[in-house]
Amino acid sequence: MTKKNKLSFSVELDENNLPINIEWDAEEGSAAQGEKIKALMISVFDGTEQVAKRVDLWTKDMYIEEMKLFYFQTIMTLADGFERATGEAEICKEMREFGRSFGKKMQVIK
Repeated sequence: MTKKNKLSFSVELDENNLPINIEWDAEEGSAAQGEKIKALMISVFDGTEQVAKRVDLWTKDMYIEEMKLFYFQTIMTLADGFERATGEAEICKEMREFGRSFGKKMQVIK
């Protein structure tokens, strides 16, 4: 038996088509109904074309410092996910080292 779960995003745009409000929810899981967020990165892999496709959105009220922290955290979680998926511990260690260097240069970690 298979099961489906829907994850959805709602993006409110201003007159210039810039995001002013982003909300997300999921039928199951930790997402609150209509939880507001300031940014999202969605990356998918098209197996037919063998290419990654992505959507990056952020609201007009997302501060630069928040974006730096968001990217730092994303780099670190990419390393975690890649290690879980592949078992490639050594390259993931290098990814985390890069992430820490990025975090220090962006002054989001000490």
